[in-house]
Amino acid sequence: MSDRLLCTRRRVVLCFALAAFLGTAAHAQTSGSDVQTVEVFVNSAMVVTAPQAPSYRVTVHRMDQLDMATQAIDQLIPRGGEEVARRWVAANEARIKRQVQPAAIATANAIGLANHYRLDRLPAVVINRRTVVYGVLDVSTALQHYQASRRRLP
Repeated sequence: MSDRLLCTRRRVVLCFALAAFLGTAAHAQTSGSDVQTVEVFVNSAMVVTAPQAPSYRVTVHRMDQLDMATQAIDQLIPRGGEEVARRWVAANEARIKRQVQPAAIATANAIGLANHYRLDRLPAVVINRRTVVYGVLDVSTALQHYQASRRRLP
């Protein structure tokens, strides 16, 4: 085995060990704390990492759920002209409604909450409906930032 490959494997093992340690430290730091709710605002391209069985409620709001649902339906519409597409839509109207309606409601609710919290970019993590942490997709990391900011307050 080459030295380069061995060095890379050691780095990977070290990174996993460090991530496990930091994850445990973050969980220990926030468990039993004053965190009640965590709301994460993202789009479909963003992957959220949340702890397993947290002591607080985590809700992920995908701001583009309606877009994703309509794109999925658009992929199902057969090509072959407008008349073919119209017939397919008419024949599948109930299915389309079942798929689009919940996505439209979820997107409208997410946009309403984002406006309520005055969010101006994604990703955004809202803790206890008061504190916003921007630019973080990992809930534990957002909570670390939140705890650190609380310690700095007088």
